[in-house]
Amino acid sequence: MSKISNLLEIMMIIQYKGLTTASELAQSLGVDKKTVYRYINSLSKANIPIYTKKGRYGGFYIDKNFYMKSANLSEKELDALLMASEVLTRQNGFVYERELKNAVYKIKSVSLNSNVDLKDMNDTGNFSIDSIGSMENLEDKISQINYSMSKGRSLNIDYFSVNKNNLTMRKVDPYDLIFKQGNWYVVGYCHMKDSVEIFKLDRIKNLKISSDVYMRPHTFSLKDYLDDHWGLFTGDKIRVTIKFSRNISQFIKSIKWNADQHVDELENGNIILSFYVDDVDEVKRWVMGFGKDAEILEPEKLRRNMKLELEELCKKY
Repeated sequence: MSKISNLLEIMMIIQYKGLTTASELAQSLGVDKKTVYRYINSLSKANIPIYTKKGRYGGFYIDKNFYMKSANLSEKELDALLMASEVLTRQNGFVYERELKNAVYKIKSVSLNSNVDLKDMNDTGNFSIDSIGSMENLEDKISQINYSMSKGRSLNIDYFSVNKNNLTMRKVDPYDLIFKQGNWYVVGYCHMKDSVEIFKLDRIKNLKISSDVYMRPHTFSLKDYLDDHWGLFTGDKIRVTIKFSRNISQFIKSIKWNADQHVDELENGNIILSFYVDDVDEVKRWVMGFGKDAEILEPEKLRRNMKLELEELCKKY
């Protein structure tokens, strides 16, 4: 990531979190603490009012009267940008696809008067708008999450699942609040999935601080977690979901197939294995080795490719 992008992210993180340490910034940006101090020095030289609070509970903070001016785009103007980011792709010969998406995300993140969610083009080719997690209450969400982390209180959230296209109620123990690729995320333990998950703030419909107390594990490292799950932010990795029959479920569960795999057990003894990969070709060959005991659920493209290959095999036999 460029220095300019890192400087913008530092400004946003400090402005919204209120107080943050060099270690937290270093982990979030993936740089060392010396680099963070150089960035802070650069911002100070540019007359950005960033100050340092000394002591055990100190860190960097920004003058409350300072704010990043909104892009002040109309809904139609933002629609046009969002649509362009979906239409202009590498497949269409546009080599700056990722840079365009990042720019649009950052414009959206400071357009707090917008209700537009970054949703994909729908099946009819029309761009859809959904105010699942309106950016209007972004500051309120960040404030509540920061408070829950400072007091060690769990969160109850209604979270929009893109894969299932519905809202699910989750109980989350928030570990970190981070800003990546132009969007805000909370990283924390999800009680429903019994694992550490990443939740995008603009997919949170409702959020409430509970009275349940939690402690962040001392073994949890944000840097290590982000290293293993970087594809979730960059979009480089592909989510793969496979259903295995109960005949081989114990075997599948006993092996670590992927660094960020997740296993869901079904009532009939079958299991759902999900993980993220850079390329699906090896996955197809691996799944075929399990025969009828494995079924690819997503991505749809991989499922179709598997179907075509099986049809070719049927013709041969």
